[in-house]
Amino acid sequence: MEREILFRGKRKDNGEWICGDLLQDVESGICAIVSYVNLGGNIHDLSESCIFAVIPEIVGQYTGLTDKNGVKIFEGDIVKGTAYSATRIGVIVWIDEISGFGVRYVNAPNPTAWVNSSILRCVSLGKTDEFAAEVIGNIHDNPELLKKE
Repeated sequence: MEREILFRGKRKDNGEWICGDLLQDVESGICAIVSYVNLGGNIHDLSESCIFAVIPEIVGQYTGLTDKNGVKIFEGDIVKGTAYSATRIGVIVWIDEISGFGVRYVNAPNPTAWVNSSILRCVSLGKTDEFAAEVIGNIHDNPELLKKE
């Protein structure tokens, strides 16, 4: 199975979100995203105008999944869905223990526990009902959404 590798970050110059390939210099901490959108998707016509410096701390990777409305789900997105008979809100995170993406619920009984949510499994199966994840924001632009649950 082939999955699209994509990153999203917020541009340093204007705060706009941009998606593309990630360039990172570990020593200097400089982080940039190469976007082919401005070039009509032509990766053979790379120019300086399509490389954007981004804020390293808020770069998130695409999970390879779309929510029940067809919106791409990225690390750091806030999702809502029904899991285990309750509507829950959580943040998409990378979970080392399972080597995959999952959801950290807002009011989990153990706040340090990472949960691989059934709402992500539902979208991976192509479901579009209330049990599937729906992106309602992200932790960088909409932190107030985490206080609602």
